[in-house]
Amino acid sequence: MLDLPSNGFHQGANGSRRTVRFGAFEADLHAGEVRKSGARIKLQEQPFKVLQLLLERPGDLVTREELRSRIWPEESFGDFDHAVNVAVGKLRTALGDSADNPCFIETVPRRGYRFVASLEGAGAKPPVASAVGGPPARRWVGWRRVVPAAAILVYAGVMLALGVVLGRRSTQRSAPEFQRLTVRHGTVYSARFAPDGHNVIYSAAWDGEPVEIFSTDANFSGTRSLGLPGTALLAISSAGQMAVVQSAMLSSMMTLEGTLGEVPLAGGAPRQIAERVSWADWAPDGRTLAIVRDMAGKQRLEFPAGRVLYETTGWISSPRVSPKGDQIAFLDHSTYMDDRGVVSMVDLAGHKRVLSSGWESEEGLAWSPRGNEVLFSATQAGLQRRIYAVDMLGNLRLSYSAPGGVTIEDIAPDGRVLLTRDEQRAGIMGLAPGTTRERDLSWLDWSLPVDLSPDGKQMVFDEQGEQGGPNYTVALRDLTGSPPVPLGEGMAGGFSPDGKWVAATIGYTQLVLLPTGAGTARLIEPGGVAQYGHPVLWLPGSRQLVFVGRLAGQGPRCFVQDIDGGKPRALTPDGVNRCRPSPDGRWIAGRDLAGGQGQLYPLDGGKPRPIVGLLPGEDITWSSDPRFVYVDQLNQVPVKVYRLNIVTGERKLFKELNPADGVGICDFGNIMFSADGRSYIYGFTRLLSDLYLVKGLQ
Repeated sequence: MLDLPSNGFHQGANGSRRTVRFGAFEADLHAGEVRKSGARIKLQEQPFKVLQLLLERPGDLVTREELRSRIWPEESFGDFDHAVNVAVGKLRTALGDSADNPCFIETVPRRGYRFVASLEGAGAKPPVASAVGGPPARRWVGWRRVVPAAAILVYAGVMLALGVVLGRRSTQRSAPEFQRLTVRHGTVYSARFAPDGHNVIYSAAWDGEPVEIFSTDANFSGTRSLGLPGTALLAISSAGQMAVVQSAMLSSMMTLEGTLGEVPLAGGAPRQIAERVSWADWAPDGRTLAIVRDMAGKQRLEFPAGRVLYETTGWISSPRVSPKGDQIAFLDHSTYMDDRGVVSMVDLAGHKRVLSSGWESEEGLAWSPRGNEVLFSATQAGLQRRIYAVDMLGNLRLSYSAPGGVTIEDIAPDGRVLLTRDEQRAGIMGLAPGTTRERDLSWLDWSLPVDLSPDGKQMVFDEQGEQGGPNYTVALRDLTGSPPVPLGEGMAGGFSPDGKWVAATIGYTQLVLLPTGAGTARLIEPGGVAQYGHPVLWLPGSRQLVFVGRLAGQGPRCFVQDIDGGKPRALTPDGVNRCRPSPDGRWIAGRDLAGGQGQLYPLDGGKPRPIVGLLPGEDITWSSDPRFVYVDQLNQVPVKVYRLNIVTGERKLFKELNPADGVGICDFGNIMFSADGRSYIYGFTRLLSDLYLVKGLQ
């Protein structure tokens, strides 16, 4: 722990300094937590370390070089400037601070940062070092000046010579060479080198058509389809066998799920292996597969198929078997449909460990040819993923970055890399009351709709892009297109029955009520809930909230909780998500994760009953009449919305939604209608990508 000054610090039972308070904030230096007015706020590891270092010397200049040496040692991190800017930006966002008018963290241009707020209980403010010259230099007289001066000259000469040598070496390192392999308009989902080393096999959805598998030769122009429509590539063995997923349906922006099959590169019909599989990779022997699939409401990493090495109530992506076949690296996401997470590794005995953590978004992973590093694409803020490399000791370095972001796909034995350059955005479209044309209601670069007022005039949404802050931003917007009104940090939930509040969660761990007008936010006691799902909704005509939650060590289930006190009450068994209260407050529409079956759970107890007429893969939104729901197939464009009678099972086409440009849309949903069914909103995410072959990437 850092040696911190005593002013403003509170000591633990053993006399060690544990907490420091400033303004409305309290930093627990042992637990690595920051709280505001008693509520924990999300702050990742590196921004917290920056805060620790600033609190060590309040009022003093902390140089960027000190930050590098203490937090990002030069030998283990490549892109220091970007890292410190992101970390300080996240810290300022968490504290509600501003670089232009700082209350806590002041920027000293081209030099570093200074903590300028007073610590609670401190006396006089510590002296501030000069921004130009620093403390006065010590004077040397007579011969006592000569020896240090000579030593300095010798040291400078050595450093100059070393700099020339290193400079020559750095200039001799050639820049990476890029070869563009795709030119069509759409999304590349995966790419692998064929065993011959020059053919590249990839799966893509071009020009609004379904995903299929293509082949291109890096030495010659031209691309051909392998004749497997609706099928995506997962991996290629050393023997030339492809692992593919058939009837591929999007489960997240870059993840396709379906039936796992095996088919030779030479062609033929896939031999089906397993269902509900989203990822797979071949072992070096070319015969054994590691797979990721949904089982009993959890995601499992199996190697070989049927032998579970790791399972989670979150989700797993990009598993890759090491070149020696003794370990599997993968991206580990704690929350379904959110690609923030950590880089993990598991051995064949099932011992898992984390190699790198604190990533806001991570997609794509591959082993280095020697097996001494794992390369992955991720970002600590926003959408622009970069390629990083982490070794088995957790030492991290930046490998490559580009405007717009990139995703690593594969690495050949000779070090050549396949990557995609990505352009991605999430937005909202809607139809306001009394209008006939849809309007783009997006705010920044990652806007997600959450709820629509009964009259169809207002919506509440999340802004989850880089400018939305580390905990995201909850905002309110009129469907006529007037500017958004930020309500506070967090992930948005539903409008209260009187329209005066919006429920929200912060960091999946804190439930909060945000006023839509004048007022202050209210924190709701978790009552044993360790993690909240998204979104949190209101029970109609009441002061109760309905949400998906997880108790420690358990799977998701639906809960109800009174905002005026009391602990959450479970409404469903373990393994149920997507809890939607009916308009009369009698039922909760939920979905069983194990089988995907929709059920109606009575709030007053009793046995659930199936939703008559609901088809597999359909999403549910209640209409204003509790006998009817709106249903649609997720991620299908155009989207046909049906009005389903949950008593008789009869359905009628209600609305067809078809965006003007459907190319690259990889998520389409969250469709909500006004009480009269005439106004609506929906969300979409768009991913456009180009595939490149890169030589000389370090």
